[in-house]
Amino acid sequence: MRCAVYIRVSTDKEEQKMSLQNQRSLFYEYLEKQGWDVFDFYVDVESGTTGKRENLQRLIQDAKARKFDVIVAKELSRLARNGGLSYQIRDMAADNGIGIVTLDNAINTLERKGEMFGLYAWIYEQESQRTSTRIKAALSSKAKKGEFKGSIPPYGYRLNSGKLVLAEDDTPNNVKRIFRMYLEGKGFDAIARTLTREGCLTPAQVINKKNAGLYWQGTSIKKILNNPHYVGDLVQGRQTTISVTSKVREEVPRDKQIIIEDAHHAIISREDFQAVQQYMEGRKRQKVKPKAKKHLFTNYLFCTDCGKALWYVHYRKGYVCGNYYKHGKHVCSQHSVKEKELIGVILADIRKSAETLNENEVMGRLEAKTVQERKQVDKQIQSLLSRIEKLKEQKTGLIRLLASGTITETEYKEATESGNAEQHSLQDQLKGFQSLQCNNSTGESIVRFKKELKQFMMLDELTPEMLHRFVDRIQVKADGSVNIHYKFTATALLTA
Repeated sequence: MRCAVYIRVSTDKEEQKMSLQNQRSLFYEYLEKQGWDVFDFYVDVESGTTGKRENLQRLIQDAKARKFDVIVAKELSRLARNGGLSYQIRDMAADNGIGIVTLDNAINTLERKGEMFGLYAWIYEQESQRTSTRIKAALSSKAKKGEFKGSIPPYGYRLNSGKLVLAEDDTPNNVKRIFRMYLEGKGFDAIARTLTREGCLTPAQVINKKNAGLYWQGTSIKKILNNPHYVGDLVQGRQTTISVTSKVREEVPRDKQIIIEDAHHAIISREDFQAVQQYMEGRKRQKVKPKAKKHLFTNYLFCTDCGKALWYVHYRKGYVCGNYYKHGKHVCSQHSVKEKELIGVILADIRKSAETLNENEVMGRLEAKTVQERKQVDKQIQSLLSRIEKLKEQKTGLIRLLASGTITETEYKEATESGNAEQHSLQDQLKGFQSLQCNNSTGESIVRFKKELKQFMMLDELTPEMLHRFVDRIQVKADGSVNIHYKFTATALLTA
């Protein structure tokens, strides 16, 4: 019996880490008694009310692939504290012939012991709801006392004993400048470009957020302009979750928000803040812009230097590097290209290919190349299958070593994680080669190429269909020259 062990705790606090160790010990005792093999450990440090847990999702995917026979958890609440999610996991397991067993003996679908499943699912969800209500009440009490209940203070402030105080850096001045620039007529993105160009730290960089972006975004500017904390008022409870099982947030009416006026030092005057709100509202009421047109080369053009997509700019009648257009020359250069000129280049390429086509010669070369590629694909597939089989044998050996105590849990986890990562990578490569193997029909390729080329080569207009069939991507250099990557193999043969 291949066993998937699921372990979960809510936080990474020390007492919860001890709980992780205790759960592992319980599982080893149970599995040794049952004589089951460990397929893998799935460990999450997160709330049980959400299904967006990395290793729970990995467990579900592995279950659908039927990589194991039974899921073992300490109790149902470890898998889910959400009634709907509990039923989804139960039904997913049943559909794939996989059992669910809990160590508290409440659930054991292998022995048809699951009639109380619904009751336990309801109990655990209600328990989470009561906990959530208590936490909200405690935070609300702190807010009414004038304490900032969030963990991250607004940009321009820092926390001192639960109170907001001005940060001792340039961020308060940056807030003032943002409001001033907006009142002067600059838009969100224009303000963001200015701050990026001057090297001002973004809100994410100030709090040392992991993977913080290098550039200011218009959305960050808008958020700052909408934040009432900057007039000195502590405004909390502006949003709330619908329920403990949903992460969807809804706006709370202002009369039900917790507002403490003049709770901390103001950065922006009430007059300026109100002026900004009225200005933003006025812009919203302006003529609604028509839905943006998707231009011919949208999603095909990319900058050779920064790799970002090019955007269509109407007054230029062409495309410009999106990074440059949004953040300015501090980030990248224009890399611009005219749409009309690019259409002419591609049409000329297609016509040239058609005019120089020696059908017998080209199709013969295409067939020879296809046969050669097929042999290479077959060889790669056999090599991948062999390596995957060896990894499976190694994993079986590791499980035996773990059961006998020859290796530690840490050594087992490190070895299996490395093996699993390699196996998943190999499986992805295998799928790619198998897809090539299925689609690599020489006769069909020749017939399709001849039909498509003859159909389009006489047209005077470059249509989206032609672009989709023949062009993969287009790289635009700083001087405006382009490197066009065509999809069909025959083009490479024709221009060789």
